[in-house]
Amino acid sequence: MPAIELPTWRGEPDDPARARRAIDTWAGSVPVDRLVESFGGTTGDREGRELLDYLGAFSAANWDFRRGRERNLAGDAALSSAQSALVVELAPQLGLAGIERPTRAHYDTVLLTGGMVRAGIVKPRFVAGLLDGGLSVNRVVFLGGFRSFGGDEHALAAQLGVDGDDEVFAMLTGMRRAFGALGDPLVERGVADNPHASWCDYSWSAGGVRLSVVAAPSSEPAARRANTADTFRFWAANRRSAAERSVLVVTTPIYVPYQATGAVEVLGVEQGLAVETVGVDARASDLGALTQQFLPQHHLQELRSAIRAMQSLRARLTGSAEHTGTE
Repeated sequence: MPAIELPTWRGEPDDPARARRAIDTWAGSVPVDRLVESFGGTTGDREGRELLDYLGAFSAANWDFRRGRERNLAGDAALSSAQSALVVELAPQLGLAGIERPTRAHYDTVLLTGGMVRAGIVKPRFVAGLLDGGLSVNRVVFLGGFRSFGGDEHALAAQLGVDGDDEVFAMLTGMRRAFGALGDPLVERGVADNPHASWCDYSWSAGGVRLSVVAAPSSEPAARRANTADTFRFWAANRRSAAERSVLVVTTPIYVPYQATGAVEVLGVEQGLAVETVGVDARASDLGALTQQFLPQHHLQELRSAIRAMQSLRARLTGSAEHTGTE
């Protein structure tokens, strides 16, 4: 069974209605219903906002293993073998795997979302492969924040040859490996006492394509690091040119439903940009013995993130005052 369509934004008049239909179809799908039933719930006759609200509460109770922690510090899940097998079976249908090929031949900008240390290496590698395969772009931007490594990331960074202790060092390492000898970057920065309030933009020109690594500030620096929505908004408001109108977002496969939905809300609804999201393929993700292994609990956690993002986007599309925000 092919993956259920996720929200996209084409810059066309039917975008709001089409995105809302995609959300309602995804939330009301048989795979979502089967997963909920396997954890003792029932979607019943709910639909639309009522269904999303139910899924939000249900996923918080059953699929939130992070409890506010970074993804690699989440607790272990006690899943039955039947639940684990069902998650593996249904994940591709829900968009958590296999959405790897962009639909257009040209995008003004490719935005790579930051993440754990491995993401710094594999995402630029994937984009370089797309460009070698004929994709046309004007700019490639790796978006992240000043997030210090945690848990196993310190050891992984050393094994992967990342000389540094935060997300930005991994992003810089990955861009240089993927795109060759870039030389010294042009650097612009804003420095604050709190690193979560600071920002930086490293940029190069290579083969007619502008390459950038952007560390964005948090909208709540006293409370947390920059999240995905913060990075999207900072780039769109401060580092984007008026000529950049179409965007391809590149992320880790299991984050595609969540980040595709968040990108539509921030870059599509708020900024009026055409937005599409794909995940890194298996070839680019291959780090040998260090390759990231995603377990059923990781997929369930990202389904929760996707549900929260869809709640937020649907509320925005319908003009609801209740706006839940995204992670």
